[in-house]
Amino acid sequence: MNSISIRSAAVYSSLILNLLLIVGSNTMKKKPTTQGCPFCDYPNDKIIFQNVIVFNDRTPKATVHYLICPREHIVSIKTLTQKDIPVLVEMKQVADQLIAEKFPGQSGIVLGFHSPPFYSVKHLHLHLLVPPFTPKFKKHSYAPHFGGLWFKDVNTVINELYNSVA
Repeated sequence: MNSISIRSAAVYSSLILNLLLIVGSNTMKKKPTTQGCPFCDYPNDKIIFQNVIVFNDRTPKATVHYLICPREHIVSIKTLTQKDIPVLVEMKQVADQLIAEKFPGQSGIVLGFHSPPFYSVKHLHLHLLVPPFTPKFKKHSYAPHFGGLWFKDVNTVINELYNSVA
């Protein structure tokens, strides 16, 4: 198989995967609570802010790896609506506050969401990662390649919701 046909196969596979993600995203619904959701069942004494939970990722991919989750059960970025903008803005503000307090002047901090199906818990969670990444190649899992196919920057998600109003 030559390099042109391999490249073509990769492009077609990517297009098919994107189509499946778009079609599949319409079948996911929001639920007020979900039994067995580890983030919905998170201990109340760990809640730092009014509407969000902040805790360390159990399998960190960077020196510091926090998850910032809304208390309301939202499945993923694919199920967000315009009414969720205030929750997203609060999640970003909490992340910005943590960065200002704990990591002033630090560069390379990543804030974003994994896109379905590239996530492990079906409860919206914002990743706050402070480099270096461990192992180093993991930084690619938290970068918005291919238009955010598997990871989207928090500002991109918020802007897309704002723009969907127009």
